[in-house]
Amino acid sequence: MPAAIGAAALMAASGAATAEPVSLTLEYTCPFPLIGDQPIVAEISSDIPSEATVGEAIGPFQIEAITTVNETSRTGLKLVGSATIEGTATSTNIISTVTGDQEIVVPLTIPQSDIPDTSGSFTIPASGEAPAQTFTTDQVGEGTINVGGLVLEMTARTADGSIAPDPIGQFTADCTQVADQDTVLQTFQVVSGETDPDPAIAVAPEEVDFGDVQSGLTGEQSVTVSNEGGAALGINGITLGGANADAFMQTNNCTTVAPGESCSVDLTYYASGEGDQTATLTIQSGDPDNPTVEIPLTGTSYMQALPAISVEPASVDFGTIQVGTSSEKTVTVNNTGSAVLNVTAISLGGANAGDFMQTSDCATVPADQSCTVTVTYTANTAAVSSATLTIESDDAENPAVDVALTGEGDDGSSGTVDFLLDLEGSTHIKASDSSLPLTGSIDAVLNLATGMYTADLNIEPTQGSFRILKLFKRLKATANVEFEPVDDTTGTLIDGTLTAKSTLYVHVPKVTVNLFGFQLPIGGGEECRTVEPVTIDMQTPDGETFAPLDGGNLTGTYALPPLEHCGGLTDILNLFLAGEGNTIDLALTPNL
Repeated sequence: MPAAIGAAALMAASGAATAEPVSLTLEYTCPFPLIGDQPIVAEISSDIPSEATVGEAIGPFQIEAITTVNETSRTGLKLVGSATIEGTATSTNIISTVTGDQEIVVPLTIPQSDIPDTSGSFTIPASGEAPAQTFTTDQVGEGTINVGGLVLEMTARTADGSIAPDPIGQFTADCTQVADQDTVLQTFQVVSGETDPDPAIAVAPEEVDFGDVQSGLTGEQSVTVSNEGGAALGINGITLGGANADAFMQTNNCTTVAPGESCSVDLTYYASGEGDQTATLTIQSGDPDNPTVEIPLTGTSYMQALPAISVEPASVDFGTIQVGTSSEKTVTVNNTGSAVLNVTAISLGGANAGDFMQTSDCATVPADQSCTVTVTYTANTAAVSSATLTIESDDAENPAVDVALTGEGDDGSSGTVDFLLDLEGSTHIKASDSSLPLTGSIDAVLNLATGMYTADLNIEPTQGSFRILKLFKRLKATANVEFEPVDDTTGTLIDGTLTAKSTLYVHVPKVTVNLFGFQLPIGGGEECRTVEPVTIDMQTPDGETFAPLDGGNLTGTYALPPLEHCGGLTDILNLFLAGEGNTIDLALTPNL
């Protein structure tokens, strides 16, 4: 699925700063409808200077990106008739300087691009403009430009220019950057532009507050010491003093600081007792105008442990399901505090609260533990339903947390896609400890909006062997088995999990035993079948996913009803064929 990624570079050639070409290749994983998570690779390029002068505005400038789209995404688009793709990519990026991080959002335009008919990956261009930026004196020093997160707003169109069927026609994808990549597009220096012949000390922050720290624990902060002058700055001493100096500790790497460079003083606050504790960090240097800098330090120690509630996710979207059916999702309540969290009430409210139901195991939640609220949405009408799940607790700062709930019922009027899948696997008959090989096909019609499908199930006739005990001899029996579907196979494909429900009669037209080298019939016949249809429920195994383009596995258990009209030995056959606890394992692959 195509996307382009913006760079957070915010400097262009200006004045003495000479732009230089830079590029960066990054990998993302983007969740796309129907085909699931897909990788994209983007090559970002621009001209970005490696130096910026304080007070001089630089930029705006042009960002270009080329994104490689994989074959799976191309095939997924073509399945619903897409001919072109277009949209926007919004990149959230970070400019880091000595004063901290600044978040910049850069939008890029993805022009209408053709989707090739031939197999293989293809590329999509994107371009946009990053805004101008001006740096201040307190930002003098080294900075970096890091490419960050990505959100895609995409539109796929058919050959006549209309929007392709849902859910691929228009969608939003919040992409995840692959971990452990180098995200730095450019490293630059912010320079003052004026040379001071003397050293000049600057500290940040100018005061340090450790906030509330539980007694017996510690808090950590740091102070950056910079040289904004034109000569080397000698650090002559760093000391702690004041009323509670023994509650703080400092370590540092400060000796001589070159112009434009900095060093760090790391501070630790050891909370004890109850109440405020204060001290002063004193830095003595060779700055002739400011030889002594004093930084106030404060911290508050408290004895009482406090609970703190955190709820994930902040909102729950059940998507679109068939009218008359239900969907279940969970909300996790975490206690990130240091005392037991008491959950006092969980309730549902809002315009369509009656379409939702909640159950939970939440009462008291120990520190660093969690509990679960299970929310069920029932689609009673073909419309959007919304409600609010409210969780109340004894967190004094956050006594009530609201979770927005949404879902939509579908009456089956949305678009569909046909899929033909080959099946291969086996079923294990518990009564005789034997297995039957299975082959066949499933011809499915999938509703793109609801994830529901109906299918024609065709299982080819098969044959299996089992041993029976008769007249004190172990005889090997061979059974021919056929399958007669009673109705369509139905199920859902939601979030990579396939469910299937099939109802069919099992026929046994012939059963023989091997006696002295001869195959002797002992049962079966044209009317030999189960007294009632067999119902088999299957689904994707835990930990696996299913996609129409890739296929996947199904497993299930079922009971085999007794056989009837199989001749004089029907009761003996049922001893070794009928009963519960039978299993089925199928591998489904696309028939392309």
